[in-house]
Amino acid sequence: MVVLAAGLLAACGADQSQSNDYPTAVPLPTATTTTPAPSSLPIAGPEATPIPDGSRIILDSPDAAAAIQSPVEVTGTASVDGGNVVAVVLDAADNELGRAATTATAAAPAFGHFDVSVTFSGATPGTKGKIKVFGVNPRNGSPTWFYFIVVRFP
Repeated sequence: MVVLAAGLLAACGADQSQSNDYPTAVPLPTATTTTPAPSSLPIAGPEATPIPDGSRIILDSPDAAAAIQSPVEVTGTASVDGGNVVAVVLDAADNELGRAATTATAAAPAFGHFDVSVTFSGATPGTKGKIKVFGVNPRNGSPTWFYFIVVRFP
């Protein structure tokens, strides 16, 4: 019993989140979600260079604070289970305005590129919002790592 408790405590200390506040990539809790996994098949495509700071997912475009319109093209690099990536556009109150799923060119532990077009509606002009991108566990559909940027709605 002591060995089991020590093992559980050791696992709790394995926080791989970054220390910077924004933008950030952190592991999410393993809760179920209704997001379907785009693919759980092995991926055969070009690998990307690992992210220097140890992150598992990052956005290349759009840039933070960019003014976005629907549809928005979201590109980046990820090392996530099955290469499954979901991009979500959120308003300032974190209400979902649109989402799209794709599969990166490589799956964890390799890094792959992703590119997805997200159609969204309901943004209030002149306000801020977010683009949040996360990995999806192909076995149960739960989110894994996420990364977000703040954007503007013109």
